[in-house]
Amino acid sequence: MSNTESPPLRVIVFGATGMVGAGALREALNAPEVGSVLSIGRHPCGVEHPKLRELLLPDLFDFAAVENQLVGYDACIWAVGISSVGLDEAAYARVTEELTLVWARALLRLNPEFSFCYCSAGGAGGRSMWARVRQRVEGALKSMPFRYAGAVRPGFIRPGPGIRSRTRLYQAGIVLLKPVFLLVPFLMRVFPFLFTTSELLGRAMLRVVEGRADRFILESADINRVGA
Repeated sequence: MSNTESPPLRVIVFGATGMVGAGALREALNAPEVGSVLSIGRHPCGVEHPKLRELLLPDLFDFAAVENQLVGYDACIWAVGISSVGLDEAAYARVTEELTLVWARALLRLNPEFSFCYCSAGGAGGRSMWARVRQRVEGALKSMPFRYAGAVRPGFIRPGPGIRSRTRLYQAGIVLLKPVFLLVPFLMRVFPFLFTTSELLGRAMLRVVEGRADRFILESADINRVGA
């Protein structure tokens, strides 16, 4: 058996200015198996690290001019998302579905041995409009010839230190329920299907693209187990 170690992973993170993406970025930068991280977004993520490079795009749908900078990567952690509140299906799907799949197909074309982890949402197995859109994305990604692929469906997420949600309603809930979030370690033991942390979620997403997850869809209990 060969003792040759695998080369360090080169990971792309989308959505690093949001709660899920910031947690995933932090875990990727701390992971010894990750050699470099490219953060892609419309705004700076506010993080400085020797492993990190940022690519800022005013329009995430317009990236043809920078495709040469996307070659040579191993995996993508996708944490771009918007709230469905006040949106019809077409508007919600524009970002949630179309943007995700445009990038997924392009990255796979540019890097044939590529892996992809998609942050879906708890409850995405339901019948509401937003859940149907999420299911379409999950199904499309599962059918693509990635090396490793998966989708995480977190429920309530306790953010790590200094991490905030860009969704105002969610962030307001975090502030109001701060005493409850202090009990998350206990709640995770009692209700593992409802609660997780940004640290566990970030590690679980990283393990998906490393091929260390045992199923395509990881609900909160699976996230807690895989990310432990």
